[in-house]
Amino acid sequence: MAYILRVLTIEFMLTKAQIPSDSRFTCVTITVCFQAEDGIPNLKLSCSGPCNLHILPSIQILSTKYADREQCCGFLFGYDTGVISGALQPIQDDFVMSTRQKEWVVGATTLGAIFGGFFAGLLSDRFGRKPLVLCAASIFIVGSLLLTFAMSYTALLSGRLVVGLGVGIASMIIPVYISEVAPKSFRGQLATLNTLVITFGQVMAYVVNIVYSQKPSGWRYMFGVGAIPAIIQLIIMPFMPESPRRMVATDNLAEAKRTLQRIYGSSVSDRFIDQEIEIIQEDMLQSSLGTYRDFLSRQNLKPLLIACMLQAAQQLSGFNTAMYYAATILQMAGFQDHQNSTVVALIVAVTNMVFTMIAVALIDRTGRRRILVVTMLSMIVCLFALGGSFAVQQGGFIPRQDACVDYTSHCSRCILDDRCGWSADQNTCISMPNATLLSTVTANCPEKASDGLITFMLLFSLTAYVASYATGLGYIPWIIQSELFTLSLRGKANGIATATNWVCNLIVASTFLSMTNTLSAAGTFWLYACISILLWIGIVRWLPEVRKKHGSAGVMSCIFTKLLSNRHRASHWKT
Repeated sequence: MAYILRVLTIEFMLTKAQIPSDSRFTCVTITVCFQAEDGIPNLKLSCSGPCNLHILPSIQILSTKYADREQCCGFLFGYDTGVISGALQPIQDDFVMSTRQKEWVVGATTLGAIFGGFFAGLLSDRFGRKPLVLCAASIFIVGSLLLTFAMSYTALLSGRLVVGLGVGIASMIIPVYISEVAPKSFRGQLATLNTLVITFGQVMAYVVNIVYSQKPSGWRYMFGVGAIPAIIQLIIMPFMPESPRRMVATDNLAEAKRTLQRIYGSSVSDRFIDQEIEIIQEDMLQSSLGTYRDFLSRQNLKPLLIACMLQAAQQLSGFNTAMYYAATILQMAGFQDHQNSTVVALIVAVTNMVFTMIAVALIDRTGRRRILVVTMLSMIVCLFALGGSFAVQQGGFIPRQDACVDYTSHCSRCILDDRCGWSADQNTCISMPNATLLSTVTANCPEKASDGLITFMLLFSLTAYVASYATGLGYIPWIIQSELFTLSLRGKANGIATATNWVCNLIVASTFLSMTNTLSAAGTFWLYACISILLWIGIVRWLPEVRKKHGSAGVMSCIFTKLLSNRHRASHWKT
């Protein structure tokens, strides 16, 4: 039987036989020392209390320290994708923007990320991982400064594009760097930590939004704060080692061995380091064997299509509208004060982070496919409920009208149309040229007795939708994607699937406001629900169950070969 003693982010495995029966873990001081047994690093702790703990095997504090420091870029990734939610409305006070211009301010980061990820993929092997991490941090700083001091819409858009370049580079290079400077026993935990840090960055973005929401031009501070973690990253990174894989690729084996010695600690044997070098060389050889033409075979094409389908589902289900436009959606739902809508939006971000943690705990116990099928079904129900709540609030499903007066007394639908405003005196919807002549025109609607219940239903549906997404579709596609392919094709397949994710992300980010303008909020969320139904059917139909014990690429390849073989025989008997 094993026990787990958790100190910060490190798991210590202890056997029952090695824990004294009278031990109460009343340690006052702990001294850490490394020892090696048969080339395997172990860690012993000596305590001033009645403890006698022996840690099993390979707890490499040094390597986790290196990898943990790289979580700054994950935090920045989350922060820069979440900060726009609270900044969008205050920006309107300084820059008059159309619906399309607001969408491009939101979507520009995603567009920049597409190019950033592409160039990072091309340049990482040529220049190494470490220079690209420094590059990403520098770009974050430049982008944050551009946004902070933007005096025009063009400067604002340029700043968002520059930040997007940093997001794209970081999202591509940080997981690679972490996997290459962390021992195998820690890679999964650190990759999971990176995912959680991204959600934490989104939460902190909402907190900063709340702090500066009432300050004049507070959006400048919201964007400026994003430079602080990037500056920290820029200071730390020169002291970090280059990836051992990069050193092996450039035939700098002596430096690669020294780096591995730093990562694993001085207690490991030379034989252990040599074995790690051989493993890296074998991995590089396998990776070089695959070509894009290999995806033309049915055995490789189907896993690729499944990976792309999962990434498309992650974005086309509309989740990032809840991140990018949370405050805007809540204002549509009846939270008329910007600060109140931002505070409630924080609940949405916290829900995402908490249920991502739950997903991490469940994924190896329940099975990937089962979680996806159940949580996507829950998402679909929540999207229909969310659309239905908006339909009740806005007086039914009302598409875009030819003229503002055609909205008659439907205020909630009127204010979604960027041509229109609500006249409190006339109790009707009027066009903005006329609205500017009236002091009683507002961007909000008069409260009704039934608004409280409808607003509660909207908030409940939105929160349940985010919880369902975070438990399944938000985390699992990345895990499955890493398990579907052999080593020779994994890098190329991950690149294609990730590109699918970013493109679909851009589509959603740059169309949401136009869709609510044209279809109404109800119609938009119902459309997301219908798309999710189609993708859910595809997952039920084509995704095999993938558990941890079946997660090797070789086993997955056999699964797909068997599935294809069975279908071929079935079609043969039918004919």
